[in-house]
Amino acid sequence: MESGNIPKKKADQLLPETSKLKSVRNTKFFKLSTWNVVGVIFLALVGRKFWMGHNAMKYVQECSSEVTLEKMMESTYLRRTIQALPSNKPSLVLILNQYALNMTLNWLCNTKHMPGVHSSLLIVTMDAVADRQLEEIWPNVNRLNWNMPCLSDGFNYGDGRYQLFYVFRGNLAQALIEHGKPFWMIQQDTYWYKNLLNLDVNAESKNINADIVFDRAAESDASKLIAGGYFLVRPTEGSKRFFTALVNYIQDWYVPDNAYMTSLCADSALEVKCGFVPFSALTNWIWFFQPNRRAGSDKVPMLVQFDGDTKLGGKLAKIRDLGFNFSDDNGKCFTDAIGDAAKIVELLVEQKHNSTSDASNGTEWKISRSYSQWQFGMYQAIIDQLYKFRITELFLNKIVYPFAYYFMITL
Repeated sequence: MESGNIPKKKADQLLPETSKLKSVRNTKFFKLSTWNVVGVIFLALVGRKFWMGHNAMKYVQECSSEVTLEKMMESTYLRRTIQALPSNKPSLVLILNQYALNMTLNWLCNTKHMPGVHSSLLIVTMDAVADRQLEEIWPNVNRLNWNMPCLSDGFNYGDGRYQLFYVFRGNLAQALIEHGKPFWMIQQDTYWYKNLLNLDVNAESKNINADIVFDRAAESDASKLIAGGYFLVRPTEGSKRFFTALVNYIQDWYVPDNAYMTSLCADSALEVKCGFVPFSALTNWIWFFQPNRRAGSDKVPMLVQFDGDTKLGGKLAKIRDLGFNFSDDNGKCFTDAIGDAAKIVELLVEQKHNSTSDASNGTEWKISRSYSQWQFGMYQAIIDQLYKFRITELFLNKIVYPFAYYFMITL
């Protein structure tokens, strides 16, 4: 064998150690870099959430004087308006500013022919523009104009106006309770297939003596997460304690009100009796976008709320695109819209899949979820699992819900 001819196996063994070390270092560097990127993204999301919380609560503190219970109770106008409401049956309380006016007009046309709905309404307008236009289009609907400059602009999920709105809503609930008035708190981003006033709330035995009856965020009986868009309030000492505790917390802490509502219902020391409307009767976006959630159901829900979007400005356009368009921008009701919408949801129940036909022209349309709805769906799936164990349920009620915004770092 010539000295210059080294066998390949031997040559491989003689490769410089520096080359092997370099390969190892590159692999470690790649792994380290990946974790560094993940860590930076995580810290950025957490920092963003704390910054959002700081700005939101700063706004609430700056504008708190506009939404106080004391201001409401001192108002002769508000007192007279509330005292005129019935004490033996619940009113329907709906709140809006000018940026939710068209959605409200759409809902008013949806419910126009439902007995007792419009006559049971108290529409609370938060600016003069919304109040004036409602008076022109629906002059016979009962209104309460409570002007608040801090709530006259549009708002989105988790921002300062959004948080302030729920402080106002909580204080308004207290004012209604103080005057002994039962009421449904409702929202206009909802399709009413049937009349909510016909819902037999007491069909659920736990609701008979409940102080407050809430909507659910999901269909599982084990999941006690409150959705918070719809709830029936009876004027009791328990409901008074509930809303006092709710407002005292959310005006100081950055937390979604429905999450803290859930925490309060789990607090036995508060002595509040909470009931729930079945998810099959009062449902939300999940019913549309997760067809497996309606598998086995042979009924259309009474109400379907189009929630789950963090950007509220385009919600009405999405509702209309889905086929639930009951009025034009001037508030004129479309004659055939109610029947067409009913056909859409009835067909969804019949087909139980993710597409349906437009009843008016026979074309197919596909329902797609927004980014925020995907995120809410992910968090709901996690919550459903945590409710399976007592220790993790306590973790939800004591730790997660009171600081829920900070756990939802991707929203």
